[in-house]
Amino acid sequence: MNRLDQVIKMVQRGLYVYPIVPNGKQPMRNYSYLKATQDINLIKSWFRDRPDINIGINLSKSNLIVVDIDNHNNDLQAPLQSLSNLGYNLPSDYVERTQSGGLHYYFRSNKPVKPTRKTKFIDGVDLLSDFVVSSPSNNYKVLNGATLDDIPQAPNWIIKALDNRAMPTDKMEDNHYSYKKYYTGYLLDEIVKGVDSGNRNNWIASIFGKLLRAGASPKNAYSLLQLINDNYVQPPLPAKELDNVAESILKRFINE
Repeated sequence: MNRLDQVIKMVQRGLYVYPIVPNGKQPMRNYSYLKATQDINLIKSWFRDRPDINIGINLSKSNLIVVDIDNHNNDLQAPLQSLSNLGYNLPSDYVERTQSGGLHYYFRSNKPVKPTRKTKFIDGVDLLSDFVVSSPSNNYKVLNGATLDDIPQAPNWIIKALDNRAMPTDKMEDNHYSYKKYYTGYLLDEIVKGVDSGNRNNWIASIFGKLLRAGASPKNAYSLLQLINDNYVQPPLPAKELDNVAESILKRFINE
């Protein structure tokens, strides 16, 4: 099967693809992963113009997630062993060898995934749900004769990690090392613990006030508050409601 036929087969199986410069990782001019398509006629035109192009996948639109194992130190086993030591397994039979000698473990999600990436999840391991360079790109190879049918559902830990609800330290004991905890540490722990729908406004107000009292500028404190609301408040406050809370606390802080 030639490269074009392979890409068409990918599209027919629900994947969204875009063209990448030959032997590279950058999208072709006027393209990006946001313009990934399933238009077979358009895809054929890419190969007519440049039969040696690489191919990228919009992972989010394709409901795929990739665990990227780096080969920067010519040691693939070290990051794999680190994952295993933390209890994080990679039960995928669909693995690609990358141009740099690394490994891409592919997984499916039965729910929509946001386009994001968690780089350095641990040393040598990135989690990708935005885009990836894929076979049949030059120097990318599917291992062991696997097919798209072999891509399994993503383990729960990957979904949680991409959703900022899990980190490698989840598998480590709290206070494993003896250290003195300061105000900032308590504040960070409170932020990461988050809040549910029952007490969102008061919690957000409290966090914003503590950021201001810790010495953050109002602008920076509000930027952090937006990130906190998006990632640690379930469900997040609407933008207008968040603004009202922040404005109220800022006025109170200025008048103290």
